[in-house]
Amino acid sequence: MAKKKVDAKYAAECRKFLAEVSAQPDVREVSQGVLMKYIEQGTGEVCPRANNVVTVKYRGTLIDGTEFDSNMNDGYRAAFRLKDLIVGWQIVLTQMVAGDKVMVYIPSEMGYGDRREGNIPGGSALIFEIHLEYRYLSV
Repeated sequence: MAKKKVDAKYAAECRKFLAEVSAQPDVREVSQGVLMKYIEQGTGEVCPRANNVVTVKYRGTLIDGTEFDSNMNDGYRAAFRLKDLIVGWQIVLTQMVAGDKVMVYIPSEMGYGDRREGNIPGGSALIFEIHLEYRYLSV
């Protein structure tokens, strides 16, 4: 089976979108092109580490607003081992404390890259609203 190529026009739109977001005064680059904007700052004092399990509420969308994943309205929190997440989430979550709510803009290279993942086309920039809710468990 031949590997499907990334839509070059779509990938360019994603890069342009991220460049526009990065120019906003309240958005900062955390690392490796990953951008973050605080919606609400938490009161926690310790940032999670790679071996921690984090508990979050989140919503993920594409640059056109298409939602591909969310637990914001289902009443449940998601628990993830930090080191098992996409690199973009790892970068941001290690900068957050409990109670932080942020918007995160992740270039494809720090997300799923050129591969298609479910409803997410290859080359996609990813947008997440993330609320880090609880303390972190080490495993």
